[in-house]
Amino acid sequence: MIKSLLPAFFFCLPFLLTAQNDLSGTWSGLLFQNDKPDTFYYQINLTQKGDDLSGYSFSKNKDGQTAAQFQLVGTKKDDLYVLQEVKQLFPDQPKWCLKYLSLNYSNGVLEGFWEADGCIPGTLRLTNAKFSSTPATAPFPLGHWTGQVAQSDRDYGFFYELDLEADGKGTSTIVSEGNGGTARHALEWHIDEDTGNLILSETKLLEKSSPDWRWCMKSGNLKVTRDDLKTTLSGPWWGYIEGYTPQTGPCAPGQMYLEQIAPTPAIEIPAIPAFQPYVDATARTVKTGRVLEVGRPDIRIKVWDNGIVDGDILTLFLNGRKILNEYRVSKRKFSINVKLHQGINYLILHAEDLGKISPNTVAVSVDDGIKEQIVILSSNLKESGAVMIRTFEIK
Repeated sequence: MIKSLLPAFFFCLPFLLTAQNDLSGTWSGLLFQNDKPDTFYYQINLTQKGDDLSGYSFSKNKDGQTAAQFQLVGTKKDDLYVLQEVKQLFPDQPKWCLKYLSLNYSNGVLEGFWEADGCIPGTLRLTNAKFSSTPATAPFPLGHWTGQVAQSDRDYGFFYELDLEADGKGTSTIVSEGNGGTARHALEWHIDEDTGNLILSETKLLEKSSPDWRWCMKSGNLKVTRDDLKTTLSGPWWGYIEGYTPQTGPCAPGQMYLEQIAPTPAIEIPAIPAFQPYVDATARTVKTGRVLEVGRPDIRIKVWDNGIVDGDILTLFLNGRKILNEYRVSKRKFSINVKLHQGINYLILHAEDLGKISPNTVAVSVDDGIKEQIVILSSNLKESGAVMIRTFEIK
């Protein structure tokens, strides 16, 4: 479906007076090509005013390795929703087909046909849970998720959290160790009926610590996976700069990864966690959002500043014991060899000084000699980020 192709035409469709359905929102599903096994995830963020349609679309192949975003315009013509991709917003290369969509709407489903100059045509089916009489329910626990966001034009990641509510709404929190500080956004989410993926869109900025910084308003298409330790959400995101539109201010896209630790008894967590002495001594709460599994107790921990070096000073605790004391973080990866307990262990990031940019956010890697796993932890002077590390025997 990817080819070098410039827009063959820019079309103008007649204005019709009113639309019976306002289909503004995020629509997601699958796109197919006739007589080919290729299947693409496809998503539209649509705005409808009367019979005029605008927005942007996002397409990726099934393995998520290739993706593109497009500007859309269109109209509602009788019972038909007609949309045209008029510009590829990213990447610059390779060029994808600019698709012309003819869609019918019924009970939360947009489906129909697409075609493009020089491309094999096909069909597509998109859903939006808020328009359906039988919306899909989440196949995973709701509540709090912790992880990170990467962006294609930066060599560092952002600490990222989601709080998902049962009504299809929620909030996100993003923390930058570089410029920007912290921001919180309102969001909407739903489960794609065809793929089972979580579809989310940030809809409104709620608060930010740096008034002059403009954040990306992100949308994501996240695959849900589970094991005994955790449930994960992972996949691409794209968006536009706060105060702009997808056409006038697209953001460089990237990847999201979030975790929710499995509840007991999937993980046998002691009734009194190993970090309780730390809580008693510091009067700080511990927020455990990530879980790692290692194949041997002897591991190497590395810590470094993954953003702008701003004078952060930290102490690391492993199971309540200091393993690194009042260390000023730099770009250099500082290594510590430690021995884990059998079973559940807790590595805690304790902020001593937040530096010039609050909060204290650092990259931490855990290497058991088999693989290296990297997480981003964030702490302030009241709450300490932590990662749970579980040892298991490789047979």
